Amino acid sequence: MNGIVDKSYFKDLMAIKETIKNNQTSTIYVVNSAMIITYYQIGTIINQRKEWGNKYVERLSRDLKEYGKGYSYPQLKKMSQFATIFTIDEIGSQPVNQIPWGTLYGIISKSSSKEEMFWYVNQTYKNKWSRAMVLKQFELKAYQRHEIEPISSLIQSNNDIQLKEIVKDTLALDFINRTDLADEKTFKSKLMDNIISFLQELGPGFALVGKEYKLVTPTGKNYFIDLLMYHTKVHAYVVIEVKIDEFQPADIGQLTFYANAIDDLERTVVDNETIGILLCKDADTYVAKTTLAKQAAKIGVSKYKILEEIPEYLANKLNDIDEI
Repeated sequence: MNGIVDKSYFKDLMAIKETIKNNQTSTIYVVNSAMIITYYQIGTIINQRKEWGNKYVERLSRDLKEYGKGYSYPQLKKMSQFATIFTIDEIGSQPVNQIPWGTLYGIISKSSSKEEMFWYVNQTYKNKWSRAMVLKQFELKAYQRHEIEPISSLIQSNNDIQLKEIVKDTLALDFINRTDLADEKTFKSKLMDNIISFLQELGPGFALVGKEYKLVTPTGKNYFIDLLMYHTKVHAYVVIEVKIDEFQPADIGQLTFYANAIDDLERTVVDNETIGILLCKDADTYVAKTTLAKQAAKIGVSKYKILEEIPEYLANKLNDIDEI
């Protein structure tokens, strides 16, 4: 480098070192936020020297070795990309600086649009997803499903806000394969074997109360609920009945009985009305909505798809939307 460039380079180097030192003195409570801002500021400095080429970044990485692997050449290139994609206002208005750097860059590298990035950033912050969970959500096409599913109105008994908050149109179960759908017992056992993944797919707030939950009526009759959940955000019991076949109107009678019985026998003054969810392989929208049309209980229907079915599911949904 010539003298003028060297002078500018060392000015940049000193500015970057000062930025790093300011980050290192941040309290533990804001250290991630400070680090993300630091990476943005370093990326901004690098982007101002783009005409200098990669050798500039290589030299910076050598001169920043004292600060560890976090400032290697690949990391500095990532910071440059980060500063190109986001503005400082966007970082302040979205929980970008609340997401660990490795997770955040995973979102950046796998997203195909700014809208998708922000969706994953907000969902990661809201659901406290780890990096592995974020990558799994990309595999399950979570954003694409989110974009499509609100357009197809949920199948539920009424427009209750609690139902809309917790009932999903479709659950993606990547831990299920076709052989697990041979019978309901096998399917339910597989759900329990992967209960953490299942709860994560259901969404935040679900907690398992019991599998094959025994319900004893005052008249001495015994019934067994497939899955009894409690939702900590809406403060209500959630009865989930699992079917390996397509929705049948008769399924709602059983689910309604269970929801009403939990209301009568388990619900306390601090609990809201019990919610019922029928989890089935598929559902004819007309049949399901007609069945639920005058249903008083809070009942919703969710379909499930295994991993290999998701691309076809998304394609069919897009075709349905195009025909509207």
